[in-house]
Amino acid sequence: MQLMRLNCPNCNGPLKMIKEGTFYCENCDSAYMADYDKDDVEIQKMKLENELRKQQLGREQSKSEEQSRKAKEQYRIKLIVIAIVSVIALIIVVPTVIVTLKSQKEAVENYRQEQIDREARQEAEKAEREEKRRQEEEAKAAADEAERQAKLATYRLSTDEIISDEFFVENANLAIEGQLSDNTNLFWTNWTWGEDPEYITSYFLVAKDENNKRQNMLLSIYKISWDKVYEDHTDSYVMYDGACLYNISRNEDGTIKSDYAPGEMSYHDEMISNQFLSGYSDFDDLIRQEIYGNADYDYVEFSMPGHEN
Repeated sequence: MQLMRLNCPNCNGPLKMIKEGTFYCENCDSAYMADYDKDDVEIQKMKLENELRKQQLGREQSKSEEQSRKAKEQYRIKLIVIAIVSVIALIIVVPTVIVTLKSQKEAVENYRQEQIDREARQEAEKAEREEKRRQEEEAKAAADEAERQAKLATYRLSTDEIISDEFFVENANLAIEGQLSDNTNLFWTNWTWGEDPEYITSYFLVAKDENNKRQNMLLSIYKISWDKVYEDHTDSYVMYDGACLYNISRNEDGTIKSDYAPGEMSYHDEMISNQFLSGYSDFDDLIRQEIYGNADYDYVEFSMPGHEN
């Protein structure tokens, strides 16, 4: 493309472009219009396209800037909204949190206090139960002791009380004599009773251990004669045996209590002339073993009524 100087053809003055393709000479007031050829049209078209492109780019840039501005404005608005919401949330939440924390703290303190009160009540109830249990145990111990003393009182007997109860004496003598008869073991036909059993003496044995007071015993000893009969003579033997009444005590009315079921004095047997006989051939030996040898008891010797000659 060539650069051309535009001067007025009439006066050679400078031309001024009024609009595209129109020129005006200020010296001679002449007006001119450009006559474009094909190249000029292409150039003008290119200029126009460039201008349109610039305008499009400008619009797109303006649109992009507007979008950016709007985006920034929206972002700023969002920030403002977030800030306002945060402030409102702080205004609402902070007191709520404070109240909640305070409530939680009060709840924890109340729970702890309730726990302390509950433990105190439990301790008090436990102490009350322990005290009640202690009182019940003391009352039971006192009742047991009273019962024990009452029972002991029924076993703290004297021989005078025993002797004075005629009903007891009569039945005790009969029961013991019956037991003596059961003690015999005369299996040889030539063995017989010599005489009726002869009463010797009685002992009242009292257990030393108070818990064994139910073992009070009445022991009566008899002399028993045995005869072994032959065709031309008779041999006589003497044994000492007895029987016991156990659990001797006092009824509420003061009478003597017994089940009148005596047992053997002992299981001591001796061989006499090929015959086992129950009892002792030596009276002193009986006393040593059955009375003196019974270390768990205290004893009193006395005479049971009903055996007078």
